[in-house]
Amino acid sequence: MHANLNQTSTLRQQLSSIVGAVPFGIIVISHQKEIEIINARALEFLGLEDALPSNFVDESYQILKASIPEVVDKFEKLILSRKRRHFSHPCSSPLNDLELFITCKSMLHGTLLIIEDRTEKKALMHQNSHDHLTQVLNRQTFERRVDTVLQSSLESTKTSVVVFIDLDRFKLVNDLAGHSAGDEILKQVSTIILSCVRNRDSVARIGGDEFALLLEDCSLSKAQDIVNLILKKVEKINLVHLGRALSVSLSAGIAPIDKALYSDVSQLINGADAACRYAKGDNENRIHVMDSSKSEYALFMQDRNLLSILDEAIANDHFFLMFQRISPVNDSNNRCHYEALLRLQSEDGENIPPGLFIPVAERSKLMPKIDRWVIDRVFSQLTPNMHVAINLSGQSISDRKLGDFILSLAHKYTVKPEQITFEITETAAIENIEKTQEFIAMLRCEGYAFALDDFGTGLSSYQYLKNLPIDYIKIDGMFVKEIDEDEFSYAMIKSINSFAHTIGLKTIAEFVTSAPIHEKLKEIGVDFAQGFYLHKPQILEQIIKNTELDVPPEDNVVLELKGSVRCAPV
Repeated sequence: MHANLNQTSTLRQQLSSIVGAVPFGIIVISHQKEIEIINARALEFLGLEDALPSNFVDESYQILKASIPEVVDKFEKLILSRKRRHFSHPCSSPLNDLELFITCKSMLHGTLLIIEDRTEKKALMHQNSHDHLTQVLNRQTFERRVDTVLQSSLESTKTSVVVFIDLDRFKLVNDLAGHSAGDEILKQVSTIILSCVRNRDSVARIGGDEFALLLEDCSLSKAQDIVNLILKKVEKINLVHLGRALSVSLSAGIAPIDKALYSDVSQLINGADAACRYAKGDNENRIHVMDSSKSEYALFMQDRNLLSILDEAIANDHFFLMFQRISPVNDSNNRCHYEALLRLQSEDGENIPPGLFIPVAERSKLMPKIDRWVIDRVFSQLTPNMHVAINLSGQSISDRKLGDFILSLAHKYTVKPEQITFEITETAAIENIEKTQEFIAMLRCEGYAFALDDFGTGLSSYQYLKNLPIDYIKIDGMFVKEIDEDEFSYAMIKSINSFAHTIGLKTIAEFVTSAPIHEKLKEIGVDFAQGFYLHKPQILEQIIKNTELDVPPEDNVVLELKGSVRCAPV
């Protein structure tokens, strides 16, 4: 008898040691609602360390019930009533802010509760699914949630929508006040959005200054009410920097979730993005709903088809180049050169105008890839006497690696810097003035030339010239095409030409479509002219063939392309 008692005592001690050593909370409750075992980890997780030893023994079950009422209620309804033998339940400890996961299992003489601390696991999951700055969802998590709703949209009778929100002029805030001020605005905007949506809605930051909302079971009118409220609250943000108030505004696009209209999440978000762009272009309304019955949806579908063609062209080299001559107007000492013009052909052989596919490529952030393709293709065809102008997009200028890419290609193809002029539009240069300055400075040190394209279309055009170390000004064709009929256009070109020559720059007039226009340019003294009157764009092989048949006396140098093909002077 005495030996059995000793053995039982030893077993209890061993059990107590085991229960005390496990990293989980352990509680055993008898069928009479008495707590028979509770380890230190369970007391710690539940914040009940101070409940021992005085009153916990007598009132232990009631204290436990007050600590985790949802779990204990479920235990009484399911386990004690023998409806179920086990269940699991997540809960939060009210006393120490831990995220707990409790599993209840029915045993022969009672019920076992295993308490797991998932605070760190939940924090890690939050970190992986949320934007670190604003603490709203990140794009990846948001897209998964949208995809779930999209896949069930054909069977559902409920209306759900995606909202795309973009901060207006956010880059200006960063430029004026710095990125810390920009970050503060992003955090305030996200807080406002969260305060305006419903508990079941999802909010995400999907870009630098772009947010997206998933509003489930939400009519279009209700969605517009929510977005209007967000816009009004955001307008009240008052951030002062160096005594100057920085205002914030938003534009928003709404796209109904419909599998019949959008085959995947990317297309759906792009649809909401397109609606947002329409909102930005509307002076009266900063919210726009993508309506499948209206013309803008047809334009969006056209954009979507073009994007597919562009992806195919990038992957399978479906682009090609045309070249248009840029000819001297008066001075025969100015040598002619060519501008490389990007063209795209669909699989069925249809030529797609640049005015259609370039904007789509820009909106889809594909221009850096396309610009690199053009640079590589031109560099690979150059010979020592060729001079070609290459257009660069604003997105490429912002790419810090592009300069190194150009220098690497020049070394690979033995291209001399003086053979290349890079053309940058005035609008792109002004929007990225600091990056444009850095980019130009880097390559001009190597000997590359730069032209400011479409000059005269931007605000304060002359003011920006002093900050841009360029070599040529390309006068916008909007003025050139009317120079023979419109006095204002004539005066504008004369002013630009005079100013350019004063500061040592040469001028190029675009859109020269007739002899009268060309004569007016001669009167003014513009250096170069480009347009259909002088030369229609051709592929390189045609230029080579035409030049070999008829070489002008002043351009009697015949150039060789790499390989056995010969090319005219450019």
